[in-house]
Amino acid sequence: MRETSTGHMVRLQRELRGMSTTALATQAGCTSRHIELIEQGRRTPSLPLLREIAKVLGVRTAVLLGEPPRDSHERGRPQIRDIERAIFSYRSLPFDAEPPDIEQLAERVATARSTWLTSPNKYTILMRALPALIIDAEQLLSQADGHPDERRAAAQVAAEAYTVARGVLKSLGRTDLQHMAADRAMRYAEETEDPLLIAWSQRNLSASMLTDDMHEVAEEVALRSIEIFSPYVPDGDERHRSILGSLHLMAALSVARRGDYAHARELVRGPARTLALTVRDESNHFGLAFGPTNVMIHMTSVEHEAREPAAAIRVADEIDVRKVPSIERRTTHLGQVARACEDLGDDAASLVYLMRIERECPEELDHTPLLRDMIHALAQRARPSWAPEVRYLAERHRIAV
Repeated sequence: MRETSTGHMVRLQRELRGMSTTALATQAGCTSRHIELIEQGRRTPSLPLLREIAKVLGVRTAVLLGEPPRDSHERGRPQIRDIERAIFSYRSLPFDAEPPDIEQLAERVATARSTWLTSPNKYTILMRALPALIIDAEQLLSQADGHPDERRAAAQVAAEAYTVARGVLKSLGRTDLQHMAADRAMRYAEETEDPLLIAWSQRNLSASMLTDDMHEVAEEVALRSIEIFSPYVPDGDERHRSILGSLHLMAALSVARRGDYAHARELVRGPARTLALTVRDESNHFGLAFGPTNVMIHMTSVEHEAREPAAAIRVADEIDVRKVPSIERRTTHLGQVARACEDLGDDAASLVYLMRIERECPEELDHTPLLRDMIHALAQRARPSWAPEVRYLAERHRIAV
C-alpha cells in the first residue's frame, strides 16, 4: 500500500520551503508540537487542519495525502489504469461490433451504484466493472448520434455511469479523474434536459470541487443550482426534496470551508433540516441517503470543519448511524467521529470507531489515506492495554507500524 505518509509529506513540503515547524504551526493555527507529532506519524491531522497546512505550504491537500501522479499505480492497490484509459482514450478504443442494449446497460449502472453504496467489497468489484461501463456508455452515445430520443436516453445512462465513477475515484484519491468524471456527468445530464438529473449532477460537481479545496466554486455551483432547481420542487416528490436538501448541505460545507461556521450551521439546521423532515430516513434516492439522520451527520461535519471535536461528538452521540442505508455515508461519518476522538486525546474511543468502520467495509481501511494514517499513529502511541488490538488491525490491512 501507500508508503508515503501524510506526516512525511508535510515535513517534505515544509523543508522544501525552508520553513520551521513553529512558522508552519503559527500560520496554520496550531502548536509547533502538534506539527512535530504529525510529521513523526504520531498524530493524524483533521481534514480542516490539513487544509490549513496545505494553504500555508501552497499545495493541494491531495498532495499531503500522498495522491499518486497519473502514471503511478502502487503495488497492492486497486489498479485504476483501466478506468483511466477508458476515461481518456475511449474515442480510440475499439467498440464492440454490437452496441450495448440501453436497458441492460442501465441495469448494470444501477447495480454498480448499489454496489458502491452497500457492498463491503465495493472497491474490488467496481475496479473491474467501471472501465467497461464507461466504454459501453460512450459507445451507446456514439451509436445514438442523429437520433434525439435515443441520444437523450443514452446520455442519462452515461451521466449515471460517470457519477458512480466519480465517487470511486474520489475515495481512491484521484481528484484529477474525479473532476473529469463529474464534468462529463454534468455535460451528459444537460443533454437530457431533465431538471432532476441536472440538479443531481450539479450536486456531485459541487462535491467534486470540495474535495480539491475549491470551496468557492463548490459554493457557487450549489447556490446557483438551488436557485434554478427550487421552482421544480413544490410539484415534485421525495426525489426532488432529497436533491434540493443535498444541495443545501453542499452549500453548508462550502460555507464552512471558508470559515463562516455560523452560516453553515444555519443552512443545515434551517432549509436542509426542513426538507429532511419530509423525507424518510430509509430513502436513498440517487444514492444521496438524504433524510433526518443524514442532516445530523452533516451537522457533525460542520463542527468537524470548525475544529470543534467536542461539539462534533455531542452531535454524533444523537445519531443512530444504522438508519442510514448507505455504507459510504456510514463509514465517512464514523471516520469523522474517530478523528474527533483522536483530537480530544481519546485514542481508545478512536480505535473503537475504526474497528466499526472495518466491520462495515474492511476495504475502506485498505484504501483511505487518512484512516490508514490514523491507525499508524495510534499504533505508535498505543497503551499496553489495547496495543495488541490496534496492531492486529494494522496487520490485517498491511499498515506498517
